[in-house]
Amino acid sequence: MSAPLSPLIQQMVSLMEARTNGADPGTGILPRLNSAADMLGGVDRIPRELINYVQGKQLALFGDYPSGKDTAPSAIFMVVFFFIFLAHLTLFGINWSRGHKFLLSFGFAFYALLRVVGFALRLAWSREITRVQVGIASEVFLIIPTILLASFNLILAQRLFTWRHPYVGSSKLFWGALLTVYSVVISVVVMTIVAAVVPYVYLLSHRNYEMSKNVVKVSSILVILYSLLATGLIIVSYLFKPTKRDKGCLIYRPTWLESFSPTYFPLKDSTKQHEQIFIGRNGAAAFASTRIIASSYHYNAQSDVLPEPTAENLKLEPGNEDNLVRYSSSTGQLKHNYSIIIVTLTTTFILIGAVFRAITCFLDRTVETQSWIFKPVVMYMLWGFLETVINVIYLLGRIDLRFYRPDRFPKDMLVGNEAVEPSPVISNKERTSSISERTSNPEIVRTV
Repeated sequence: MSAPLSPLIQQMVSLMEARTNGADPGTGILPRLNSAADMLGGVDRIPRELINYVQGKQLALFGDYPSGKDTAPSAIFMVVFFFIFLAHLTLFGINWSRGHKFLLSFGFAFYALLRVVGFALRLAWSREITRVQVGIASEVFLIIPTILLASFNLILAQRLFTWRHPYVGSSKLFWGALLTVYSVVISVVVMTIVAAVVPYVYLLSHRNYEMSKNVVKVSSILVILYSLLATGLIIVSYLFKPTKRDKGCLIYRPTWLESFSPTYFPLKDSTKQHEQIFIGRNGAAAFASTRIIASSYHYNAQSDVLPEPTAENLKLEPGNEDNLVRYSSSTGQLKHNYSIIIVTLTTTFILIGAVFRAITCFLDRTVETQSWIFKPVVMYMLWGFLETVINVIYLLGRIDLRFYRPDRFPKDMLVGNEAVEPSPVISNKERTSSISERTSNPEIVRTV
């Protein structure tokens, strides 16, 4: 319960309310601030008692409105996420220089940069609560990264799904469904930002204010459901066994990756060398292959190395999909048990933050009636500490290797319906050599 206002402040509040045309007291903080500044000759002359009163009527935020106590944690997480930004960007740069193009690393760097901006703006807002525009920008830059993180996790889960179900995962129906989901999410993001910002910028009636809050509530539930999609996709991929079509389609996977170790990097230009070999083995059909992530085993494994000629390999029937050469390779133990754990664990952390924010939306409290769940420490733990842990898992778990999918083959490697000629069959001894030895062997790697 707020303390009684002094007579002078009561008169000022009455004058301000008379100018709002009956708007809800929780709306229009920006025009109210400008009105008070006009009456008193500047924002710096507004009494702290009046500022506290108006702030108390505002809708409570997840993480509360910052004060001087927020300076240290905001600065700490600003620095932490700046280093996370550098880590993802450095990893992206090293991989790119070696021909290993994992664009999600750049996406994670962009996400971390948004976090840096969000905490930097919150730091600036904590020094002066009347910087409403800074506060609005801070909220936007703190909300968007969480949705981005959920989106990137869904992409990782999608690649695991396609690894297990190559045919279904590369079908137009599956991609169309995912693109629809991403379109809906973009709409939700826009809807959330507009519904969250409008009450601060404009004076709204009580009815319109309630409508705005309901939109934010609905969007918070949609964010929770969206966060669950990644884990749901993995569960579905194991609930349903791969079909005959999944086992029959031609796949192309990065067999040149030897490890998922934190210190491992692929050999330079190994991507180009192996795509030439794959096209040489399968001809024009290689351009219709399904690209999946690396693993040491797959029920329809494709490699850059052919086995010794056998009667089965020589059964070439034009027009039959089975005429494509099938072969297996052993490239080390590249399993995806930990990959599944990474997606599931990080999705759980993201979900916790989304649930807590949704709870604050549905509690529908004002600053003067808010409870512990609105306190800054809760927000710093979920959007600061937990997301730091998520990024450490991403970096040490080397998602840039685990979830790397080969690029599409360059169109200039296909002339009409013909591709590069198949490379000569190599011996069993050569076939059992390491990836690094194979990529350096001039008898294997052919130029276009």
